Amino acid sequence: MKILNRLAVLGLTGALVAACSSIDLDATKKLPLAGDNFQKALFKEYVDLARSEDDQADSRSADYYNTRAKMAAAGKDTGPQDLKDRKIPSGAVADLTAARKKLADALAAGAGKSAPEKAARAQAMFDCWMEQQEENDQPKDIAACRSAFEDAMKGLSGAKPAAKKAMPGKEFVIYFDFNKATLNEAATAIAYQVMAESISGYKSIVLTGHTDTAGDKNYNRKLSEKRVNAVKNTFTEIGLDPAKTTTQFFGEDAPAEKTADGVKNEKNRRVTVVLTQ
Repeated sequence: MKILNRLAVLGLTGALVAACSSIDLDATKKLPLAGDNFQKALFKEYVDLARSEDDQADSRSADYYNTRAKMAAAGKDTGPQDLKDRKIPSGAVADLTAARKKLADALAAGAGKSAPEKAARAQAMFDCWMEQQEENDQPKDIAACRSAFEDAMKGLSGAKPAAKKAMPGKEFVIYFDFNKATLNEAATAIAYQVMAESISGYKSIVLTGHTDTAGDKNYNRKLSEKRVNAVKNTFTEIGLDPAKTTTQFFGEDAPAEKTADGVKNEKNRRVTVVLTQ
């Protein structure tokens, strides 16, 4: 409906003077906004489209955009309209299908986060293009909506996806009996737990061997090396890729609990296992 006049306003700088309204847009405009910046921008775009259609007595389209505005206000994912929801002339299906895929791909890549206003504009103008194409009686209006969509998509072409947050590292501790470098039952259970966690996306494992202060310092350093190798060998036996595992050992030099020399301490007889990305 007179989309050229609509798009002149959809800069979008001001509201058109409302005539007798068939929908309560004023109530919609007062809704609290629960969504992110993309959904807030989308809310504004749909409210403006609804106002334009309502002013031109297209109650069906006004109601559609009003409903979409309410969904955006509630933080719901509306997504670009599906072609099957409208009766699109066969000659326009290919272009709209390609356009929708391009928009959907941009949104999936994070355009709503990196360029929320441009992404919202692109989605609203795609829906506008779909609406006008279904009516199919205003070639200039169809072209105007399409042009507005394509202009918005240009603004998304350089938009980068939101950075994926790295998974935080996880740490496990495997304890050893005094003067031993073999895994007991509890230690073996932890090894299997580490294997399960590593499947969840962690790419590297750092093993660090330690001892308490009982015994000769050089002996303890070699003992910490034996412990770390024992853990690595166990991981390899149960299926973890040894190439992902790095090892280090400090003997009695990095205790979990500081003690005097010559003190047996079960908390210090350990190998720490850190999963990282």
